[in-house]
Amino acid sequence: NHARTQCVRPMASKWMLFSGGAAAAALALLEAAQHRLPTSVRARIMLASLAAYLPMYLDGSEYRAAPRRSERASRVLRQLFKMMVDRLFIVKKPIIEAAEELTSCSQCILSVHPHGVLSLDHLLTVIAYDPELERVLPQGRRSALSAGVLFKIPILREVLLWTGCVDAGGRTVDSCLKAGLSLSVVPGGEREQLLAQRGNTETLVLKNRKGFVKYALRHGIPLVPVYCFGENQLYWQSSMFFKVRSWIQRTLGVAVVLPYGGCGGLPGVPVSVPIQLVVGRPLKLPKIDQPSGVEIAEYHAKYMESLEALFKRHRGVAGYPDSELVFI
Repeated sequence: NHARTQCVRPMASKWMLFSGGAAAAALALLEAAQHRLPTSVRARIMLASLAAYLPMYLDGSEYRAAPRRSERASRVLRQLFKMMVDRLFIVKKPIIEAAEELTSCSQCILSVHPHGVLSLDHLLTVIAYDPELERVLPQGRRSALSAGVLFKIPILREVLLWTGCVDAGGRTVDSCLKAGLSLSVVPGGEREQLLAQRGNTETLVLKNRKGFVKYALRHGIPLVPVYCFGENQLYWQSSMFFKVRSWIQRTLGVAVVLPYGGCGGLPGVPVSVPIQLVVGRPLKLPKIDQPSGVEIAEYHAKYMESLEALFKRHRGVAGYPDSELVFI
């Protein structure tokens, strides 16, 4: 695995430099040529740039075990993201219940809740916002499961791949776990994002979300519950066109959110609330090559109990003593 990593890193750096350099060069050339070259020539340059980018766009990297991860890009993005988060949000130091136990885990699945409008909690784990979290669960050994639609968006796709994000499909999960990577996932997905709402009731779409438990059992690795207090308190959501937006979410897998919050309820502006990420103790699972539905349901129930207990232990310290957790 170490030898494989040593080979992949230079390749990832070359991909990053090539794709980033090609895009930057094309943009610079177009900018310089905007007022000097005929429209037909500019169109040819754009087509040539597109032709150069297409092989990378269509190479299927999102379905493999993070082949384009770049430590250099991750460091730069981490710094930029931290600057942005520190300006926009009140993020408290994470609570990690069993740091040394997590350090000793060679592999695990981080299950992050709730999704919220932004999924800020997942972003905080993906880019290793806190040094202590990076120490116990190094970002270089983890991949984040992300919605497949995100990899269809040019440029954003490259950013996701550089940070080790992969498609959330089952084959990709198996590929990553077989390669020795840990994973992070937000089980509530787009449905939970659509239902996110400020208030004392925190609703998690989890009762029938059992896929992450199935893969943890197949590979015999622990589940680590992660809860982010304040994620759902960043915004209210309008109920306007909810049935239409719900249909879009079910049909296309895209949550069309209508958030409003701070500054007198301006759309998109978050409410100023404390954000407290809490990382629970690993829930150890046995290795079962082909777990039955009964076995999956058994350990899924144990996971929900573990998550609820984590929520109740820390809601007061996090600043949300009156919050209640509801599973749907």
